[in-house]
Amino acid sequence: MRYRPISFFSWTFAFSWVPWFAAAWCSRDGLQGATLLLSFLGLLGPVTSALIHLRRADDAALWRDFKDRLVNLRRLNWRYLPATLLLMPVATGLAIWISLTWRAPASQWTLIPNLFAMLPLMFLAPFFEELGWRGYGVDALRGRMGMGGATAAFAALWTLWHAPLFLIDHTYQHDLRALGPIYVANFFVSVVPAAIVSNWLYYKHRRSIAAAVLFHFMLDAVAEGFRIEQSTKCIITVVFLAVAVLILAFDRKAFVQPSRDFIAEEVAD
Repeated sequence: MRYRPISFFSWTFAFSWVPWFAAAWCSRDGLQGATLLLSFLGLLGPVTSALIHLRRADDAALWRDFKDRLVNLRRLNWRYLPATLLLMPVATGLAIWISLTWRAPASQWTLIPNLFAMLPLMFLAPFFEELGWRGYGVDALRGRMGMGGATAAFAALWTLWHAPLFLIDHTYQHDLRALGPIYVANFFVSVVPAAIVSNWLYYKHRRSIAAAVLFHFMLDAVAEGFRIEQSTKCIITVVFLAVAVLILAFDRKAFVQPSRDFIAEEVAD
């Protein structure tokens, strides 16, 4: 088999969870430097696992495909670029507008003070994740499952992958724990429609890793770049769930496609 999805996700969780659980222990003892380093190493789990599996496959076509999907901007489907760039800002704007009718603060429209300092991290996190998820993991699932099954499996795995972050002091997820279980639940629920939409856009963009990074960056940058109340983020989740349902309803054909070996198809072409 060209792909080994079980091995990939097993190693991804190991490479991420081991340093993240260690970071949680260090954060309890106030070891801030070690916590930051271990947290960053855990973020590299998906891309580390992907590179190992690409290397072990000893498949020149697999490497060429990975590199082309990363740098070839001709893969971008310009019809879907507006959705890639604007879906998160529009959903967030709608959610803030709704929240204002419930007397939420208008300050949600303002940017956080340290936005420009945070932008590199907001880009690097999606970049490293998508090198693993879209660089190998999602296509590995598609090699064994249809589009619908692969998307559902990825949504579940992506949700679970974040779990140790709730144990690390000063992470976004850890702060949610202090705010209450409803916001923790909202975080996990929000990953599901995000996975559906991101997978749909990924294949509409001819499996472009760059497009996946761009959409993931917009998710993080908009959510973290504005002073959005957690209650409003619950509304964003509802909006994204509605978008995911509409995509599933109006482009059902995309999600009933069978398993595929894209590399073999491209070589044949």
